[in-house]
Amino acid sequence: MFLRNSFELMDRVVNWFLALLMAGMVVVIAMQVWYRFVFNDPLSWSEEVGRYLFVWISFMGAAAGVRYQVHLGIDLMDKLLSPAAYRIVVIVVNLIIQVFLLVVIYWGFKILGVIQFQESPSMNISMRYPYMAIPVGGLFMLINSLRVMAAAFQHRTLDREVRL
Repeated sequence: MFLRNSFELMDRVVNWFLALLMAGMVVVIAMQVWYRFVFNDPLSWSEEVGRYLFVWISFMGAAAGVRYQVHLGIDLMDKLLSPAAYRIVVIVVNLIIQVFLLVVIYWGFKILGVIQFQESPSMNISMRYPYMAIPVGGLFMLINSLRVMAAAFQHRTLDREVRL
């Protein structure tokens, strides 16, 4: 019960984080358009912030996609295969995903050490923060892939309803 509640809390935190990132990106891009076309004085930092927010949205959105099993290919397999065969496919696919994610997480943390002193051009922040999306998103994807695989082993599926 504790583990299930912890995972539900993690799902909600990821979903809220994604919602906040999206809202932030919309605000920053809207500000850029406003300043560029109304004041004729574009913001120097908005494009960079929008790009970094988009990177975080991509990696955390992929983590949510793994959790809610919204892969096009997996969904198609569900309709084509018997339940037993589909369960095997889910397990094998998630094993492959997990091996890939372990490589992504490992190299994601390695690259943080390389770029930690590099600064972004407009905002002068450490490039560690934008690049941190790679191992953090990979870690959440790995956790969610393990959850999906564990559910397949137990002959059950995870709830696909998104909750905030």
